[in-house]
Amino acid sequence: MRKNQHKNAENSKNQNASSPLNDPNSSPARAQNWTENEFDKLTEVGFRRWIITNSCGLKEHVLTQCKEAKNLDKRLWELQAKITSLEKNINDLMKLKNTAQELPEAYKSINSQINSGRKDIRD
Repeated sequence: MRKNQHKNAENSKNQNASSPLNDPNSSPARAQNWTENEFDKLTEVGFRRWIITNSCGLKEHVLTQCKEAKNLDKRLWELQAKITSLEKNINDLMKLKNTAQELPEAYKSINSQINSGRKDIRD
């Protein structure tokens, strides 16, 4: 029994020593770039500590992303409204252009009728 206790204690020490959380030289930037092997070596307690430590930053990041998404959504709706308005304006301008193109023909027709009326009056 004593032999097993010694092995378990030694294994625990090895796991804690290899845990990135127990490394005094590890920085937050380093903690974010852990390799899979480092996560494999992480003990359950160490992992829980890591989760607690990083959950606050993650929460802030998620909240920031949510606010940005809401702002972008609002901006998207505004842009869609402007696009709709511009499309309507383009359609109105196309109608005006077509009407303007018809004006010279209408002018010629009116002048022709006036000239015809003058001829009728003279005769």
